[in-house]
Amino acid sequence: MGSAAGEVNAGSAVTVDDRLQVGTVGIAYRRISPGGIDSRHSSGNSPVIVMLHEGLGSITQWRDLPEVLTRRCGLEVIAYDRSGYGRSDPVPETYSDGFMEREATEMLPAVLDELGVRRPILVGHSDGASISLIAAGSGSVVPLGVAVIAPHSFIEDICIDGIRAIDGQRGQVISGLARHHDHPRLAFERWRDVWLTPRFRHWDIRPLLERIDCPVLVLQGEGDQYGTEAQVSTIVQSAPNATGHLLADCGHVAHRDQPERIADYLADFVSGCAAAAS
Repeated sequence: MGSAAGEVNAGSAVTVDDRLQVGTVGIAYRRISPGGIDSRHSSGNSPVIVMLHEGLGSITQWRDLPEVLTRRCGLEVIAYDRSGYGRSDPVPETYSDGFMEREATEMLPAVLDELGVRRPILVGHSDGASISLIAAGSGSVVPLGVAVIAPHSFIEDICIDGIRAIDGQRGQVISGLARHHDHPRLAFERWRDVWLTPRFRHWDIRPLLERIDCPVLVLQGEGDQYGTEAQVSTIVQSAPNATGHLLADCGHVAHRDQPERIADYLADFVSGCAAAAS
């Protein structure tokens, strides 16, 4: 692990931006810690909130949610850029339709091991939500809880239609992504190419959901342009210990559209998971 790229005191929280190496890939991450905690080393006995971003997301696109959760829950938060996103190195090979499974069973466990995280509470958005569910359902990670925002457990027509619509504005989208990503065109094109591949229409993780034995929180906006409430009901009906909420006046990026409500739901859920594990 390299030396910290930067450390900032924000109130009682300490933020460190750093990099770690997983194989040949450099992964950028941010650790936000309550005051008084060594922000470069996790205690294996302490719950840690681990945040997994969306398909075109990055650490910075979580906005201030990581800092809010640290302050409200009194726990460390780790957010990282998946390979090819944000400030992380791109993978040499082209993405394929198993990218979320590989991320859940290979990269996420390696990142947690490198950072010394033994008791994660996973918080994922969109693709990151699906990766979190796969990790918990496959047993590659044993989380204390999983909170998912706008998850995908199977492919709906609305999702494909939404991606096609975004592809029609690719120039504008890539320009916007450049604020958050070192490789914005690569991030966009590999995301689009996988999701629009015909064989990806058969992607389905529903059989894994019943194997998730930790608490699960599902949050989705009623105006989500990539999924319907069937995503929420499917997870709630399949995972043994899941609850779900549909949010009015809210789209796919719920933590942008309804930041206070999302923070409330997540803080209550995370605090409950941490208390149950103490």
